[in-house]
Amino acid sequence: MGKKKKRQPGPDGSQPRRGKRRSIRYEAEEEWPEDRQPARAADAPPEILLRKLTVNEALARLDFQLRAFAAKNKLRVLVVHGKGTGSLGGVSVLSPAVRNWCDAHPSLVVSWSEAPPKWGGAGAIVVNLRS
Repeated sequence: MGKKKKRQPGPDGSQPRRGKRRSIRYEAEEEWPEDRQPARAADAPPEILLRKLTVNEALARLDFQLRAFAAKNKLRVLVVHGKGTGSLGGVSVLSPAVRNWCDAHPSLVVSWSEAPPKWGGAGAIVVNLRS
């Protein structure tokens, strides 16, 4: 066997450093849910997240969830498709596919528009559903 190494004190000399095995509570700051900023504005409609999905997966989820929201009488839905910066060439693939899908389904979608900046801007659209 070998000799055990002695633990070295931390930079402030108080406690020994243990690297990544350190407890989560070590030097933790208290954070209350009321103090956090919400991810979206409080007046944002319910959202469908399509980021990081393939086009086929995204369109299938969009169809399923829009029909579910229409059945619940939700008239506005925020569809987050992302800006496409992670795509090959930095060109969005989901954005035009989602917008074309909305145009092709007038029985479900009345209209759509780009979301305001506080709801996602160019990376999202607001879809108005038929009642």
